[in-house]
Amino acid sequence: MNTSNGSNPVLDGIWFTPRLVTPDAVSSSAAGIPPTAKVVQVGAVTNDANDWITLPLLADVPNGHEITILCSAGTNFELRTPASSNSKINNVDSDGTQEYLCTDTEIIKVIKISNTVGWMAHAYSAIGAVVAAVIPD
Repeated sequence: MNTSNGSNPVLDGIWFTPRLVTPDAVSSSAAGIPPTAKVVQVGAVTNDANDWITLPLLADVPNGHEITILCSAGTNFELRTPASSNSKINNVDSDGTQEYLCTDTEIIKVIKISNTVGWMAHAYSAIGAVVAAVIPD
């Protein structure tokens, strides 16, 4: 074990391969973020800026689970929770009539708070600035 240079032999060389998801106007496996995902690369939208990707069920991930979403769809898209789940993003039920706007070129961090509270999301611009809080609408 090498501790003189600050390296951690357990973590050295670990990386997360981005999981590709494709926004669509219907809930599909291609638009769903799997519960094992830590990094998500968003592909081109299927139709338009009203297409969405879907977070995993809250029950399928532990509290504190964080997902990094790389918004690279070529246009804006939306983020939802699973249909009829009554799950929240930033304290708003986001399973259909209200969604979190994902702005192309931004990076969004989504963290599960609990099964009751839901997800907390915040975004960073392409220059690294924190984006003002987004309330799903």
